[in-house]
Amino acid sequence: MKFDSYVVGSILIFGVSLLSVLGLLVVRKYFDLEKLRSCHEVGGYLLSVVGTMYAVLLGLIVVDAMTKFQTAREIVEQEANSLADVFLLAKSFPPEKCRKVQVVCNDYVREILTEEWPAMADGKISKTARKAIVELMSEVMTFEPASENQKAIYPIAVQEACQVWDYRRARTNMAQHGIPTVEWIVLVIGAVVTIVFTYFFGLTDAKAQMAMTGMVSLLISLNMYLVILFGSPFSGDLQVSPDAFRVDKLIFDNQLGYKPEENSPQL
Repeated sequence: MKFDSYVVGSILIFGVSLLSVLGLLVVRKYFDLEKLRSCHEVGGYLLSVVGTMYAVLLGLIVVDAMTKFQTAREIVEQEANSLADVFLLAKSFPPEKCRKVQVVCNDYVREILTEEWPAMADGKISKTARKAIVELMSEVMTFEPASENQKAIYPIAVQEACQVWDYRRARTNMAQHGIPTVEWIVLVIGAVVTIVFTYFFGLTDAKAQMAMTGMVSLLISLNMYLVILFGSPFSGDLQVSPDAFRVDKLIFDNQLGYKPEENSPQL
């Protein structure tokens, strides 16, 4: 079961809110209201301290997850842009070398779209795509420029090929490493403690207290769900799109004279 899907996430959010309200009802059933009210003075101060600390912690983690998502999106765009640059710069190479480099670029982007992108949802990478990028690096690095034009363009082609390699490593690392387990443990424990603290108050109007407890748990659940969604940029219903690579594939097919319906993945 994928927690980073909208349907499962919605069920979990409202399920947690319901459980928090049921927990409040259990406490009110077994504890006298007067005993709960005796905790108001001290409990109020402690709740403000606990709530503030948890709000700051949760907010920082949410911002970190959203920043990670945006960084992943930029990395994908930069990798696709550098790959397209290598493809186009190869036109200054001799015809045989140019064709070889461009075909490898096309093979690499095809493997990303058909194999690696779905695999990244499970934190895996494509060995075929990795082999293709190594081959691309080899083809570019072993070229010996002869003309002045080739000597001017070759360093740029090498730089762009190295950037493709670097951006690929950054992308695959982000796909394989999500939110650390220790962060989730702290978030869950903090959420439970914060919600349970609301049980130490005994309002005469039970419905009003149920509503307040439900809203607190709902707000916490929503923020934790944001961490789930943005913390894994390449999985779930909200993920980084491979549109930049799709554009590359269309350009490569057109330049190589391929028919998209025969040589391109279903995009």
